[in-house]
Amino acid sequence: MEISKLHIVLRKVPRIHKCLKITLQRSDLVGIIMQRIKGMTRVLMPVVLIVIIGSAGIGLYLFLTYPRSVVNFTVSFTIGADVERREFSVPILHETVQVEVVVNSGNLLWTASILRCSAGLWSHAAHQGGQTTYRSDWILLPNGNYNFTFATAGVGTLDAEIRVISKGGFW
Repeated sequence: MEISKLHIVLRKVPRIHKCLKITLQRSDLVGIIMQRIKGMTRVLMPVVLIVIIGSAGIGLYLFLTYPRSVVNFTVSFTIGADVERREFSVPILHETVQVEVVVNSGNLLWTASILRCSAGLWSHAAHQGGQTTYRSDWILLPNGNYNFTFATAGVGTLDAEIRVISKGGFW
């Protein structure tokens, strides 16, 4: 069937004619876009590709080094000496950790320490009462496995939340 005869037949059915007309307009638009893309210089395409790949790489690095909790727990100690131990790992691309202790209630002497193979890498002791927050400086630790110990001594009670946060280079 010739195109002119097909056009006359399709004009008799308005819905099909309208759909075909819209489809032809869309395909014309795609053809124009493809011609423009072919008209781009050979230098511009690699530059755009490098920008896209570079942005994706930077985004991935920022995602992997974003600060995250590696230890997060609560303690509720009563009279006497109590110890709570947790093992944690510093992820790849992370190089520093920070210890945060939030005392919700109680009044006891507490100590927190980070160990690796029985060797003490960091330690802090404090006597806090009421609602008090302690944050350490950022501690430089290479990625690997560590042990975190939180202990109390003395007469009294202590309710606290403990977090160890690790972060990577950018943050």
